[in-house]
Amino acid sequence: MSEKEKGMAQLLARTDREEIFSAVIAYVNPDVSTILDLGCGIGALATRLAEGFPLALVVGFDKSKYLLSKVRREGNIMTACGDIPYLPFRKNSFDLVVVVQVLHEILCFIGYHALVRTFQNVFSLLKENGEFIIFDHVNPGDTQVSLKLPEVLLKKLQKFQSKFKPRKIIYDDLGKGRICISLRDFYDFVTKIWSLDSELEEEEMSETHTPFTSEELANLVQEAGFKVAHTTSLTSIDGYLEYYGITLESAIKLPNNHIVVQAIKS
Repeated sequence: MSEKEKGMAQLLARTDREEIFSAVIAYVNPDVSTILDLGCGIGALATRLAEGFPLALVVGFDKSKYLLSKVRREGNIMTACGDIPYLPFRKNSFDLVVVVQVLHEILCFIGYHALVRTFQNVFSLLKENGEFIIFDHVNPGDTQVSLKLPEVLLKKLQKFQSKFKPRKIIYDDLGKGRICISLRDFYDFVTKIWSLDSELEEEEMSETHTPFTSEELANLVQEAGFKVAHTTSLTSIDGYLEYYGITLESAIKLPNNHIVVQAIKS
């Protein structure tokens, strides 16, 4: 067990993930009998699914033995350990596969080909008319926005800029705490401030929370053979502005920073 795994377990135990779970569960067919939760972590969603669908078998899959040790292994929940691109299950064995805030990690830490392989493997694991439900971060685009940051946050932006690895963060310092920055760079910053100087800093600075646009994600789903049944954007970024005391000076409505995709193997 590493300090990173301990920190991840604490992060996954946060109660503010309830909105995420509710958004995913809302798409689940009540007649589902077999569910695979990819990257299940400590089993927070798997537990909700097991409670909500007591006649279904729920399988939680994760690469961390430590996180899996936190999963409630009783009733209709079981777990399996391994890497997501290489899923050790029989073809046509699940009615539903869910993946919550994991695809961006596959893309960042393993690569695009592993992401494509994951979609292909999920398609293979699902029964005919099986469903694939995705919840993840989304790229809001490169529109430039003007913001006013408290002085302490401006210093954190400078620190974030020096540590963030996926791409170069660019912003114009307009003076007196005012900056001009792309939505994409700002969303990565504001959703990762918490990790600076924490045990999860290295991990968070190595991945992006703006991995793909909704169109790019839909294309990945369709290229694997799925039919996209429904797409919804969720989670306003406004709460971050209020929490950190950031003032939006541009006259625009900020896009949501998460997406839910329901896809069907038809």
